[in-house]
Amino acid sequence: MERALRGLVLLAAGIYLLSHTGSDFGSLANRIARAIEIDPRRTLVRHIVQRLGSLSRHQITLFGSAAVAYGLLELVEGVGLWLRKRWAEWLTVVATSLLVPLELHELVRHPSLFKAAGLAVNILIVAYLVRVVRRG
Repeated sequence: MERALRGLVLLAAGIYLLSHTGSDFGSLANRIARAIEIDPRRTLVRHIVQRLGSLSRHQITLFGSAAVAYGLLELVEGVGLWLRKRWAEWLTVVATSLLVPLELHELVRHPSLFKAAGLAVNILIVAYLVRVVRRG
């Protein structure tokens, strides 16, 4: 159920981004920070607002498309797992392993112990899922 819910949230976010490619997300983030009483002058908040404000239409379209695609994947996976379908178990393995190349690329570009540990944990999770699904 969690995966299906996450898929719906990602779909909604992706559709919102794709329908608002010309929006100033920095200004929106600034308004949200003020509304929930977070000081937008704080270093982290200011950094986030600046980054969101500098997004191009192309980047927003790219993020929106990725959110829709991943949301659909999560939704299909969640429904399949809810219905206890074998293909959904394998889809979970594939979806989890999709992050490994990205994590490896990031580790090579900017090495850190934290990133190496994250990659190792993700590889162990994929190996565990393969083992469990093969047994089933």
